[in-house]
Amino acid sequence: MDESQLKQHMEQLQKRLYRLVEQTGSLVDPQVVELSQQLDHLVVTLQRRRMSRKRTSLLKNRASF
Repeated sequence: MDESQLKQHMEQLQKRLYRLVEQTGSLVDPQVVELSQQLDHLVVTLQRRRMSRKRTSLLKNRASF
């Protein structure tokens, strides 16, 4: 999944999460927690990819000195 697909999937999960919280009226409902954890996982995945790209870019810049 590329970054744009990942972001799109995150947005979809976020909308589902908002609706679910409204439906259940609870932030600790097991379904809400599970969906929130799925979204958290995607956020971490995106952050790791971005950090990896930055690290790679920094290493390339150092090598060119």
